[in-house]
Amino acid sequence: MADQTARDLLAKHTEMEEDRRSAEAVWEIVADFCDPDAPNQFRGHAEKERTSQAERGAVQRGPKVYDNTINSAANRLAAGLESLIIPQSEKWHGLTTAQMNDEETSEELEWAEGLRDFIFQDVRYLANSYFVPATQSVLRNIVRYGPAYLYSEEGFGGTLVRYASVPVAEAYIARDRWGNVDTFHRKYTRTARQCAQMFGYDKLPAKIRQLVDDPQKQMEKVSLLQCIKPRDERRVYRSGDRYTYLDAPFASYHVIEQEESIAKEGGFETFPVACFNWRRYEGDTYGISPTIDALTTVRETNAVRRDGLRLLQHASNPALAYRARAGDVPPVLNPGEKYPGLMSEDGRLLIAPITTGDRPDLAFNYANERAEEIRDMLFVNLFQILIQNPQMTATEALIRQEEKGALLGPSGSVIQSGFAANLDRELSILEAKGLYDEGSRFLPPASLAGKSVKPVFTSPLDVLRRAAESRDADLVVQAALQYAAASQDVSILDRIDGDEYLKIKKEASRAPQRLLRTDEEVEEMRAARSKAQQSQQGMAAMQGMAKAAKDAVPALQQARDSGMLQQLSAMQPQVQP
Repeated sequence: MADQTARDLLAKHTEMEEDRRSAEAVWEIVADFCDPDAPNQFRGHAEKERTSQAERGAVQRGPKVYDNTINSAANRLAAGLESLIIPQSEKWHGLTTAQMNDEETSEELEWAEGLRDFIFQDVRYLANSYFVPATQSVLRNIVRYGPAYLYSEEGFGGTLVRYASVPVAEAYIARDRWGNVDTFHRKYTRTARQCAQMFGYDKLPAKIRQLVDDPQKQMEKVSLLQCIKPRDERRVYRSGDRYTYLDAPFASYHVIEQEESIAKEGGFETFPVACFNWRRYEGDTYGISPTIDALTTVRETNAVRRDGLRLLQHASNPALAYRARAGDVPPVLNPGEKYPGLMSEDGRLLIAPITTGDRPDLAFNYANERAEEIRDMLFVNLFQILIQNPQMTATEALIRQEEKGALLGPSGSVIQSGFAANLDRELSILEAKGLYDEGSRFLPPASLAGKSVKPVFTSPLDVLRRAAESRDADLVVQAALQYAAASQDVSILDRIDGDEYLKIKKEASRAPQRLLRTDEEVEEMRAARSKAQQSQQGMAAMQGMAKAAKDAVPALQQARDSGMLQQLSAMQPQVQP
């Protein structure tokens, strides 16, 4: 039975399909050259007759690929981005609760660090969470196509959150007036049996239930559409002066397309899909990738290498010329064989290769130059600093590292914004599971009431960004120390704030907060040190006075014996009565 809401959602999806159509044409070319062995996602109707992956790869895309540089470079860039932005061996972001007009206390910093460690160790990097394969797929899609999507949902058992990368071919998006994705459609297929497992047998339309009941047909594919969008209206519950929303801000529908019916309806407190991009122009919904930037060179390289292979075949296996007679069959010349009758009486060959003087080496040299250009466009050479120049000095290596941060920084920031959105989703799921409840070890300090948690990225890419500030701070401190040593004037060091210097070095590194003492502990230590210094100064003064008094006794005795005291007394003026 058709549903009006389902029809409205399908009509909206038709508009989103039209909006994505121009991008699909480019993505298909990218898939042809950059990922020829994978199933062709963007030509689903054309490949229905070919069921095996080998058939799809060989028939549709195999003949186009004569150079694998772009595929290799894309994989290298994706791996490099993972090592720079979300390395598995490091905690690549921290958490902060600081707002515009305040600074975090040591207690708040330690609470945020503990929560961060929990998210990394017990949420993301569990084997059953699939965070690693999902994010690796996301990065590959970013490098190849531009857009990528990470879906996070509540886990079960010991897994708190599960992650999945949504294929680019299945995803359709719409943006709000600020450019943020607020509507997400996923068009996919499942078997009738899987639909019963996902939505429940009773929720399915009659025709789908018939497929499930028939053992011969329960594996037939059913076209589904998941729609996530802002809820148009939300019910509100009032209790005194307090209002509570009864509906989640984002509505979710699963539509069975051919039946125009809704199989499941729900909602999300936060947008469940983190959307990524490499670069996106204003007004462009899906954006572009470095692979798309290199497509012209990729096509040229493949065409030149294809022609070079043809020339090489002409040179290694040339065509044969001979004087044909009626009934002659072109001979097949095999190494070591004897062929009588192919030489004239005067010793001339009656069959000879046709040599055209082709130069396949020129084609291959040109293709190699274009391949190097492709590697540059995908930043591969940035990750091969020591391979290219093993004699590079430490200063040169540092400059190249900063160059890597400068070139990858803009796109890295766009990618990090996607992981920031995913953090909001993770915290929302954990909060629903009681993360901040009374009795939880992550119950926030009272000072955090009304504040939100935000990420502070500390990945190797961010360390590269902050390296200049840290290095410049070292230069200033070293200059001050050198001046003080040369001039014997240490007053210049009064300008250096040691606490601020240490703070700059800490922010430029990934050292844990627990390495540093709290503000209260530092104040107590400094107060105790100051009190001890004052006590020592008082003791020294008392010892000096005692020594002076002791030294004065012999001097007074000598003055009295010599009559000096009487002479001094006589010299004093007499007071008249």
